[in-house]
Amino acid sequence: RAPKKQQAARISSVVGFMIRLWHDLIMASHGDLSPELKKIREKHRHFYLSVYTSTDALTNGYACGGGLDIGLNEAGIEDARKLSRRFKNNPIHVKKVVAGPELRTIQLADFLHDSVKGKIVIYREFADQYLGDWEGKTIVADVDVTNPPRGETHSDFSVRVLNGLVRMLQDDQLSLLATHPRVARMIFTWIGLGKEAIKPGVVYSVDLPEGMGIARFHEV
Repeated sequence: RAPKKQQAARISSVVGFMIRLWHDLIMASHGDLSPELKKIREKHRHFYLSVYTSTDALTNGYACGGGLDIGLNEAGIEDARKLSRRFKNNPIHVKKVVAGPELRTIQLADFLHDSVKGKIVIYREFADQYLGDWEGKTIVADVDVTNPPRGETHSDFSVRVLNGLVRMLQDDQLSLLATHPRVARMIFTWIGLGKEAIKPGVVYSVDLPEGMGIARFHEV
């Protein structure tokens, strides 16, 4: 039975890879197949983004998506506190801190809010991907977790995050998004930066030029 399970896992991994490849190809032109994103980019848009550094899931190597509402561990809390101190008195002029509904992003948002003030807003669209049967389990290297069994599909997750991005950018108040690694990666993919590395524990400034010009980002 074990070989059959391994074969099924490999098939799932290949199928997942093909779905991701298709998804990345249709978004390679900086999201111009999304009419919502295209409309938003009729004028220059700018936002900030930060990803938390550490949870027990990341440290111990088990899957944690939207189905596990764990918080930051001690290291993650300390990193968030240190990051927040760098933005005391709001030198980046943020008006709104956005977070997903899970505790770990709310904690990061709360630390950042201590420095930048403004208001905290929860967007359910920025929840982590629900990993179904993989939630809380150690995942072997060759298993595809982007389309987890009885979980949220890669395409559904992609559309949901896009909806959140459009909603956030429709608001003219400058936003700082405190988010998950997977959500950040999906946002970068939608704006044509899918091949760029995203470091946790920093704040990125993200610029979307008017029209469909190439997005730019840099660490603040």
